Formats: sequence, C-alpha cells, structure tokens
Amino acid sequence: MINVYFRQALQMIGQNKLYSVVHIAGTGLAIAMTMVVAIIYYIKVAPVYPEHNRSRTLIARSLNVSHLKVNSRSSSMFSYDFVKEHFYTMRSPEAVSAVMAIWDSHSFVELENEKGMLPVAVMYTDDAFWKVFDFDFKSGAPFTQADFQSGIKTVVVSASLAGKLFGTTAAEGKRIMLDGNDYRIAGVVKDVSLATPTTYAQIWVPFTVMDEELTSTWGGGMGGWMMTFFLAKSASETRLVEEETGEVIRKLNASQDEYTVSLAGQPEVYWKSLFRQHGNIETDWAEVLKTFGTLLLALLVIPAVNLAGMVSSRMERRLSEMGVRKAFGASRNTLARQVLVENFLLTCIGGLLGLILSYILVLTGRSWVLTLFDSWPTALPEGVDLSLSPEMLFNPTVFIITLGVCFTLNYLSAIIPAHYGLKKSIVHSLNTNK
Repeated sequence: MINVYFRQALQMIGQNKLYSVVHIAGTGLAIAMTMVVAIIYYIKVAPVYPEHNRSRTLIARSLNVSHLKVNSRSSSMFSYDFVKEHFYTMRSPEAVSAVMAIWDSHSFVELENEKGMLPVAVMYTDDAFWKVFDFDFKSGAPFTQADFQSGIKTVVVSASLAGKLFGTTAAEGKRIMLDGNDYRIAGVVKDVSLATPTTYAQIWVPFTVMDEELTSTWGGGMGGWMMTFFLAKSASETRLVEEETGEVIRKLNASQDEYTVSLAGQPEVYWKSLFRQHGNIETDWAEVLKTFGTLLLALLVIPAVNLAGMVSSRMERRLSEMGVRKAFGASRNTLARQVLVENFLLTCIGGLLGLILSYILVLTGRSWVLTLFDSWPTALPEGVDLSLSPEMLFNPTVFIITLGVCFTLNYLSAIIPAHYGLKKSIVHSLNTNK
C-alpha cells in the first residue's frame, strides 16, 4: 500500500510542478536557515578539538570591585595576584588556568635567512592551560610548570607555523625569534581553528615572560588582564566549582572593609558564557529566550503557516477528485494518508536540498557566518583562514532534530487542511468545481 501511495504522490508532483517547486523551496530554505543556526551553535557548544572538555569547563572573565570609602565601582579582568591567591588554590576543580589578554597585539616571527617577518597570533597562558584543553601534540610537549614559574622563554607552536618556518612538524628544541626575543620550541600541536577563539593561536607563550605586565594596582590590585578557566572533575561537579568560588568571594569580602568584590554569576559553564554580553552583568535569560523564540518563529513557524495556506488552497481545488474517490469507496483515512505521503515526499526532497544548502552557506561564508550571534564580533585576522573540521560540521543528531521539527510543522500544515477538506460530504465535493 505504501508503494501505491508513493507512486500516486510522484504522479501528483509531476502534475503540479509549480506547487511542488514552491513547497520544496519553502521547506528547503526553512531547513537550511535552521541548520545554519544549529551548526553555528553546535560548533560553539559541542566538544570539538581542542575544547573536548566543554561540558565540564567553566569560565570567569571579569570581576566588579566596589571601593566603599570613595563610593566608586570598577570592572575589569582579574590580576595575576588575584588568580594566584584565590583561584589557583581552589580544591574542587581538576585544573585552573589563566589566559592573559593582550589588546591590539601585533606579533611577528622572523623568517630564516632574513626573508622578512611573518605575522602570527599569540596567546599568553600558563602551564595548566594544557590540562584544561585537549591539544594534540605532533612533537614535543607543553611547557612545564617549572618553565612557567621561572619565566623561561619557551613556546608551543602550531603545526602549520612549524611547517612554514622549518618545513617539518618535528620542531621540538628549535628556536624562533618572536618580536625580537629568542624562544625555544617546547612542542608542536595540531592547528586550532579560529572557530574556537577561546583557544585559537599559532604560538602559545607562558605569560610570566611578561613579568612587567603582571603587577596591577587596579581595584586594590585585584583587577588586571587575566581571564580564568576552571576544569571540573566531571560535568556533574560544575556546581561544586561554582559553590567554592562563591565561598572564596564571600571570605574575601569578609576579610576586608575597603573593597567588596562580585563576579556577577561567574564562573559559569561554557555554553552559558556564550550568551553573556557584558562580563560585569549577569545574563538576561528572558531576553535570550525572547530572541531565540523570535528566530524560531521566523525560521520555522511562519514558513509552516504559509505552507498550510498552500495545502489548504490545493485541497479546495482537489475536492472534486476526493469526492470521486469517496464515491468509489475510499475512506477518509485513506485519502488523508495519501495527502500526508505527498507532503512527506515533498518535505524529504526539500530537507535534502536544505541540508546541502546549509553546508554551502556555512562553508562559503564561514568568515562571517560564525560571528552572526556574537555580542562583539571581530573581523577575521589578515592572512588567516577559518577552517572547519568534519567533527564541527557533520553531526547527524543536529540534522535529525532539525528535520524532525520541520516534519512536525509540515505534518501539521498538511493534516489540518486535509482534515477540514475531507470532512465535507461527497455531494459537496463533487459539485465544488461546477
């Protein structure tokens, strides 16, 4: 029986080419746009290289410091002294790492034989960074805790940069000139995509080499240049990290009468941090839900309503056909199944085209598509290509959920007009087109 339904559906598609094309295009565009949004957030949230531990990673970007005696308030990132005294000593996380923000930093590596300077992206971090994030070392190893504490000029470089400089990824122990300073390469890692900006760099340097930048007087010495990552022992223990951090801040505030400190709901799990627009203000989740509810309405519900109107109009034109089939014994359920099979077939074709279109859009527009929902989007650095790995793009779960939602809406857009159309009597149906 199903084969008969499909053959009849194919015949109807051939007989109603304009309707079929519009139906397929509408479904395809709805799925394509929804898939683009799903892929963007999958890349931002899913466990992808080198951020495989996102489900148990928490982020604290800044703190608010109130100066009680002069009634003033300031917001900034953390000072190294604050991180060292209050975060590094925490017991609930498996590891705590700090990354130093260097604004408007333009770094260069000298090419061999005086062939010029190569611009590079540099990240200044600590030795725990390699515990929090899961890097794939092609040669060598991370710089050690001893390297970090002593401020030795040692670096980790990306595989592509090692290839440009030395023609091989086996660059452990080789030396580079970075911004006029001589560094030893401790290890070489698989390239990181700019799609993961939290960890993206071409060179990773222990921030203790910037000794003169580590001392801060902002906010009583608590404000500075550091953002902090906490790796919980498991995804279920992220709450323990949040609670211990809250206790750390409570004890700090109780121990001083000149300043009070607030983290504005931080640290927060990785996916929540994506929606924070300002480090010193807690996320307005009602606004987030409103924004994404509106987006869902625009991408799925409105197309579904339009398709329902098309199906209803088509059912009106097919009433005489339905009346004849009823007169020859076809039941209402049989006719409804036929309408649903036609809709299902059109949706399948539209879904496949939408899937292909979504990947074309993401791959060709990756330099700007991935920043569509960023609070503070930045331009792609000159000379840097934003690469997307297969694990970032091809996730069957994302497509199945998206297609399932579209099928549900398309089902409703078909069954409601079919239900009302098939309720009409045989005599009314046969006389409709007279």
